[in-house]
Amino acid sequence: MISLRVKDVYHPQTYSLLVEKDTPIEDIIKSFAEEPLLRGIFVVDERKRLVGVITQNDLISWAKLRTGVLPAKDADDLSEAMRLSLSKTAGGLVRKETRDAAVTLTDSVNDALDKMLTLELVGIPVVDKRGRIIGDLQIFEILKVILEKEQTQPST
Repeated sequence: MISLRVKDVYHPQTYSLLVEKDTPIEDIIKSFAEEPLLRGIFVVDERKRLVGVITQNDLISWAKLRTGVLPAKDADDLSEAMRLSLSKTAGGLVRKETRDAAVTLTDSVNDALDKMLTLELVGIPVVDKRGRIIGDLQIFEILKVILEKEQTQPST
C-alpha cells in the first residue's frame, strides 16, 4: 500500500483556468476552447479563494442546452438544466457541492481521489492555509507517482 500526501505528487504548474465569479460564460467558453491543455475551471472570489468548480460535464450540459437538447430524465435533471440555462456568469455555473472541492498540500492523496471521484473531476484545486488557490492536482500526476512508487518497491 502506498501512502501519499498531495505535496508528494503536486507540481506548481496549473492546468486549470481561474476565473472570477462574475466572469461572463462566453469569456470562459472562449478561453477554455482556445486552450486545449486546460483541464478545469476554478471560480474564485476577489481574494482568489475557491468559490467552486465548473466541470467538463457542466460545459457539456451547457452545450447540449444551447443545441436544443434538454438533458433531463427527472426533476433533479430538470432543475439542473434550468440552473444552467439561466446562468450568465461563472458563479451561476458553479454547483454547490463543488465549493469544498479543494485540497491542501498536507491532505492525503486518498482524500483528493475521493473528492475527484465524487465530483467527477480530473483536476482538483490545491489551496494554501488561507484558502487561496495555489494550483491544481491532476489525475495524471497522481497516476504517474503511483506507478513510479510501485516500480521502486521490492516485490514480495
